[in-house]
Order: sequence, then structure tokens, then C-alpha cells
Amino acid sequence: MEIVDGHFHLWTPETHPWVGRVKDGGHPAGKFDKIQHYMMEEYGSDCAGHNVTKSVHVQCFYEGKPQDETRWLQNIADTIPNGVPHGIVGYCDLTTDNVEVTLQEHCKYANMRGIRQLLNYHPDKPHYSEVNSDNYLTNPKWLEGLSLCGKHNLSFDIHILPRQMATAYDVVKKFPNMQFILDHCGLPYEKEDEARKLWKEGMTRLGQCDNITVKLSGGFATDPKWTHQSAVEVVKDTVQCFGPKKSMFASNFPVDKVNGTFSEWVKVVTDSISGYTKEEQQMIMAGNATKVYRL
Repeated sequence: MEIVDGHFHLWTPETHPWVGRVKDGGHPAGKFDKIQHYMMEEYGSDCAGHNVTKSVHVQCFYEGKPQDETRWLQNIADTIPNGVPHGIVGYCDLTTDNVEVTLQEHCKYANMRGIRQLLNYHPDKPHYSEVNSDNYLTNPKWLEGLSLCGKHNLSFDIHILPRQMATAYDVVKKFPNMQFILDHCGLPYEKEDEARKLWKEGMTRLGQCDNITVKLSGGFATDPKWTHQSAVEVVKDTVQCFGPKKSMFASNFPVDKVNGTFSEWVKVVTDSISGYTKEEQQMIMAGNATKVYRL
């Protein structure tokens, strides 16, 4: 089956020094000691044996200005015969005064497709947080910045926890002409019954919006103690909430590589969607990412 990977990263200790700070731990996925250097050679090796035809690179805090990461990635794509990464999702802090200038700089590069700004915040569990407050989704300045993404025909990757999904729903509804992509099955880090219920309710509500697609990814990062069955349950529920027309395969490599292999994740997703038609399976594995990221 053809695979389009909707989410992967490239980095080195020089281009992304933060990776070295989680070498021995500090990231929810675990230690990054074995993935300090991850470039096309490593990614190609992980994907070997699978028909991965296109891939989308998502920002991961390059050393320098946000647009420098996009330039770096475009240079890689331009020098590789098959053009990886085919799509680039860059970074921009949408609360800054120079948002439009940054977006314009990003858009100079042919493979630029969208923006991601990590927003996940948990008041009681800081290891699940990427920001220091929960007010981005209601901040008028941030919302103004988000509107500029739409103006420049850029999608927005939304990276939030289940407790933030009700507010995120309001944002997605407020911008019906923008394409949103929910990262990593909605980050179901917490496994308790009440947390699982909150996740399912939030996913069901977001799944009702026409302009948001979910990435079937992050299963090994959000659950380091995963089993095949536990991962399948999360993916099955995710597709049930969003439907096969708004769910896309993604690897989240090399982050998920900390706890599993590319082949294991492909097996999780394909087993999870085996009850859908062949056409729907192909949409999930390749077609939806191709459409959403305009590859």
C-alpha cells in the first residue's frame, strides 16, 4: 500500500541543540540518546520495505529564526532526487508583532504548507506542557496571528491536550475556511478512566468540524509502555471520532522511534483500519495527507 507520511522530523545536534538536552530523558517519550542525529539516511533506513512516496516535515525548533528551518529543509528537498520533504510545516509564534513578516519569509519556499506552534499545557503535570499558560487559544493577539496563516493559505497543526479540546473546538469553528490538523491522536498521555473519557469527548467534538483532520501518530511517544492492542485501541477510537476521510497516517519519527519501529507503527495503523474499505484505507494511508498538505 502507498504511504504518505504526514509527520516526521530531521535534526542534528548542531541544527537542533535542544535534542541534546533530552538525550538522557526529559521528554515524555523517553531518552533521545539513540536519535541525536536523524537525517535522510536514517529516515530512509527506517522506512525501508514500505512504499513511502511522500513525506511532510514538521517544525522542531531549528537553531535560528523560524524561517531558517524552512530554508534548510527546502535546500534538502531541492538536492534529493525524490524531493523529500515534499511538504514543510514551519514554526511561528503567532503572538509576536512580526507574524506576517515571518509568514511571508516562510512562503518564499516552494514546499511550505503550514504552521505549527505547540500549545499543550497541563497545570498539574508540567512534563506534558510545552508552554507556560493556557491562554493562547483565547488570546486576541494569537487569534489575529492565526487569521494571517489563513490569509497566506497556510494550514495550522494544532498540538494540544484533551483538556484543551473544548476551547480548540471554538477556534476551529471560528475559522471555517482554514485547514487544521490535530497532532498525534490528540495527545492521550493520561490513561486513567476519567482522562480517557475526557479525551474521547474532546475528540468526538473536534471530529464534527469539517475543517480539521487528525494525524494517526504519536502512539509510541504518548505511551512508552504500549502494546499492539493498546495502540490499536487508540487509533481505532481516533478514526471513529474523525472518520476515514479526516484521518491521516503519520510516523512522528524519530520521536516515536524511541519506543518502536516504523514497521510496528504501520502494522498498528493498518490493523486498526482493516475494517474500512480498500478505498478508505488508501485515503488514510496516503490520500488524506496528500490532499490536506497539497502535495
